[in-house]
Amino acid sequence: MALLALSPGCGWAADLYLVNGKIFTGVGEPAAQALAIQGGKIAAVGENGAIRAMARDKAAVIDLGGRLVTPGLIEAHGHAGSAAPTRQAAMPNLPWPGPTPEEAIAAITAAARQGPGWVSGEIGPLAINDQRDWRAALDAAAPANPVMLQVWWGHGTLLNSAALKALGVEDTASDPLGGWFGRRADGSLDGRVRENAEWRLMRARDAAQPPQAFAARYSATAALYAGWGVTTYHQMLNNQALPDALAALKISRPTIKWRLYGWAMPDRQIADAWDQFAAPLAPVDRVRAAGIKWVLDATPIERDAHMSAPYADRPGWSGRSNYTDDQLHALLAGILAHPGQQAALHVVGDAELARLMDAMEAAAPPATWVQRRVRVEHGDGLTAGRFEQVRRLGMVVVQNPLHLNPMPDERGVPMMSARLGSRAPAFLPLKSLLAAGVPLALGSDAGGPPANPFLNIMLAVIHPTAPGEALDREQALAAYTSGGAFAERAELEKGRIAVGMAADLAVLSQDILVVPLDALPATRSLLTLVDGEVAHADAPFTILKPALSAP
Repeated sequence: MALLALSPGCGWAADLYLVNGKIFTGVGEPAAQALAIQGGKIAAVGENGAIRAMARDKAAVIDLGGRLVTPGLIEAHGHAGSAAPTRQAAMPNLPWPGPTPEEAIAAITAAARQGPGWVSGEIGPLAINDQRDWRAALDAAAPANPVMLQVWWGHGTLLNSAALKALGVEDTASDPLGGWFGRRADGSLDGRVRENAEWRLMRARDAAQPPQAFAARYSATAALYAGWGVTTYHQMLNNQALPDALAALKISRPTIKWRLYGWAMPDRQIADAWDQFAAPLAPVDRVRAAGIKWVLDATPIERDAHMSAPYADRPGWSGRSNYTDDQLHALLAGILAHPGQQAALHVVGDAELARLMDAMEAAAPPATWVQRRVRVEHGDGLTAGRFEQVRRLGMVVVQNPLHLNPMPDERGVPMMSARLGSRAPAFLPLKSLLAAGVPLALGSDAGGPPANPFLNIMLAVIHPTAPGEALDREQALAAYTSGGAFAERAELEKGRIAVGMAADLAVLSQDILVVPLDALPATRSLLTLVDGEVAHADAPFTILKPALSAP
C-alpha cells in the first residue's frame, strides 16, 4: 500500500483519499476508481487523477491496490443476545435437528449436578415440538435449579417449577398480550411459554445483570460486525428495555451505528407498547431509537406461523395469530398515531400477511402508509398475488437468507419441505419481489458466525429452495447496503457511495462480485470506516487506525 502525506497526529475527521480501487456505485452502474472523504462525508467519486488532485499535504492518500470498496454493510435484522451468565447445558446436534427430548433432559440433569443456580440450554424442533409435560420432566431432571430451555430461533421456551417460582409466575398467571402459557388439563402451567410470555420472562431473568455486561456484549458484536464491513446494526430488542439498551450502548462507546427497535410488550392494552417512548430518551452518539417491533405470528419450524392451509406434517393445524382482530386494529391505529416510531412487524405466514395488509388498507389509504414505511420482518409467506399490495402500501421487506439453509430434520428432510410440502419452493421470495418494485433489505436474524453477511449473500445468490428466486450479486450487495438504509428511513444519509453521503465504507479482502460462490463466506473487511473514522483495520491498512481514530 502506498501511503502518502499521512500526518500521525491527525484526528478522526481528517480528510482521506482512496485511490486505485474498484468502487461499487450501485446495481448496473460502472465502478469508480477513487473517492474523497471530507468531514466524515463522501466529497467526490471518480477517477484516480481527479481525486489525487484534491489532496493537500495534510491529507491521507490511500492506494487500495485494486480492491473492492462497498458502502458500509447494514445488518438490517439482528439480535445482540442475552448477557445473563447462566450455566449452559451441553446439547448435541445443534442447530438441526437439535437434541432429542431424552438428550435434552440428560444434559440438564448433568448440568444441575454441578451445583446450584440457573441452568440454561439451547434446543431445536425435536424437543420443542414434543408434547410431554415439560415442567414435570425438567422438575425431575433438576428439582432445585431454575431451568430455562430456549429454541435457537427464538420462538419457544420450556421452564421447570423452580424457574417459574424464581420469575414470580404462578399457575393462576393470565396470558399476556401477544403471548401465552401452556397449560395442563387442570389449568396449571405445563412449562411451555410462548411469544411475549417467554420474552417477558427472559427479560426478567436478565434484568439483574449490570449495564456493563450488556455493554460488553454490544462491544463484542460491534467488533465482530466491523470485521465484516458492517457499519450499521438494526437491533431488535427482545431481551432488553429500550432505555436500558441506550444506557449500555453509551458505556460501550459505539464504533458502529446502532438503530434500536423497542420490543412491543404491552401490559393491559395495545397502546401501552408506545410507553417506552413517552419519556425523553438520553442521546447516545451513533445510536438512534428507530421504532417499535411487533411479532404478529411465529415461524413454520414450530408450526405457529399463520398459514392459509394446514401444515403438511400436521393436518388440521395452520398456525395462529398472536393478536386478535381487535388487537391488530388497535396496533395499526397506534402506528398511525406515532409517525416518529417506525413499525417493524414480524410476519411470516401467508395468512397473517394477508390479514395484516387487508387491515392496513381498511385503516388508512395507501398514501398514508407509504409515509410510515412499515417494515415486514421476514415476510417468507408473501405470495405473488400480494406483491402489488405490498408495493402500494409502501412496505419494505427485510429478509434473512440464512433461513434458506435446508435445515434437515431428524430424517434428513429439509425442514420447510417437511412443514410446507409443495408450497416450500414459493416460500421466501427475493428476485420476484424486486421485479415487482418492492424494496428489499437483508439481514441475518442471527448472532455469531452465522450472522456473516457474506454467507447470507451467498445464500441469497443461490436460493437453495427456488433458484429462480436467486438474486444476482449486485442485487444482494445493494440489499445489504442501500436496502438497509431505506429500511431504516435513512436512504438520503447513507447506503450508497455518492457525494454527500456518510463515509460509511468497507474495503474488502476479495472481490465478492467475481470470486467463486463458495468463497464468499471467507470475505473480510480490511478497512471499515464509519463517518470517515476507522472502526476496523487489518493489514495492509493497520497504520490508519492509530492515525485516524479518535484517542
